[in-house]
Amino acid sequence: MRSLKCSVLFASALLIACGGGDDDNPVDSGSGGSTTIDIPTAYVFDSRFNDGESSVAYSGQTVRNLLLQDLKIFIDNLGKEGAESASVDDLLQFYAYDDGLNLESLSTAGDMPVVENRYSSISTGKNLSGKISSEVVIGYGKTADELVREWFEIIAANSQDADKLGTPAVYTDDNGVDLTQMINKVLIGAVPYYQATGVYLGGLLEDENGSPVEGKSYTEMEHHWDEAFGYFGAARDYSRYSDDQLAGGVGDYTFDSNGDGQIDFKSEYNFGLSRNAGKRDKGGSGVNLSGDIFAAFLAGRTLIVNQGSAGEIAAQRELAANGMEKVIAATVVHYVNDTLSDMAALGTADENRVNLNKHWAEMKGFTVALQYSPFRLISQGQLEELHSIMGQAPSYEAPGSDAYDGVVSSYMRAKDVLQEAYGFSADNMANW
Repeated sequence: MRSLKCSVLFASALLIACGGGDDDNPVDSGSGGSTTIDIPTAYVFDSRFNDGESSVAYSGQTVRNLLLQDLKIFIDNLGKEGAESASVDDLLQFYAYDDGLNLESLSTAGDMPVVENRYSSISTGKNLSGKISSEVVIGYGKTADELVREWFEIIAANSQDADKLGTPAVYTDDNGVDLTQMINKVLIGAVPYYQATGVYLGGLLEDENGSPVEGKSYTEMEHHWDEAFGYFGAARDYSRYSDDQLAGGVGDYTFDSNGDGQIDFKSEYNFGLSRNAGKRDKGGSGVNLSGDIFAAFLAGRTLIVNQGSAGEIAAQRELAANGMEKVIAATVVHYVNDTLSDMAALGTADENRVNLNKHWAEMKGFTVALQYSPFRLISQGQLEELHSIMGQAPSYEAPGSDAYDGVVSSYMRAKDVLQEAYGFSADNMANW
């Protein structure tokens, strides 16, 4: 996050330039008071209605980010020495979580204790299956829910095979597809990314913003914006994290901001997309995706508090949504590059098909994820071309063969499609 302060200052200047002078489609000001605020440096907003109370709440999104992360931890553990076999129900306990299970999260905060690690103590009634997009996945003819459940069946069956259990084969299908990666990346798209962009940001301008939700300290619009931010998964003081920290291990992307000796998953932890943003910033040149997204979320939320115009809020909404899309797209580029590198090593002493399977699935799964935003920059035709190029399994053609050259050429075309859609620099296309 090299220049978040610059991003926030730019957003602040934009608000000052636009604020008060644009009455085109103003958001209903209702009776919520007239005091305006400046853009904060952390995602902290006091209630306009109840003195001394925060207006920020997204604990349900925290639980879903934990469930998504924990599902991958559970599946990954099946590939480690000493693993015990699992049933489909064991996998469903994360995907279709029920409060009656009263489970603890598998996630940790490094050496730090956590404030609360039981899902139902953080927020009740939350799961992944109830929030997944019903859109048919391009190239598969099935919904993400149908695919995930099929993949659960394969993993559960593989775990009954003693030769596969405790090795990556337990989550690899017969065609070499790494299903722990496919499940995780498809779900990132079909749940948090879809919910953030397609549900909460997508319907935002129809929300009420003049009076609080009954019994709450926030308006409907404030809350829905917060829920979109919650799905992005960033800590409240996201700007304090460097790209190295966001790209590092669990001890790096958590911080005891309030000094109470514990980590709060709701405010002091970075999940999924927010970490990927830092990874692409770290590996890229001339990009600040993490800073741009955070600046848009801060500026948009400030506009909502200040009851700015619909046009001003919509502009920040698109910046946040498009920023998250660029993170996913840049990550696809990263894994196209990794896949090409793995393929070049086939038949040599450096051959590693486990890595090839992993990187191909990450490339493919994140490509699936790109379809879930109504604000998307990439076209339907471009997505269809990408899926046609990638197919549904990794290639093991021998380097130097005509078949291998054909696959490499098609993957280079995939990079061209991504560059055309997003305008990424040649340097980043080569080095992400």
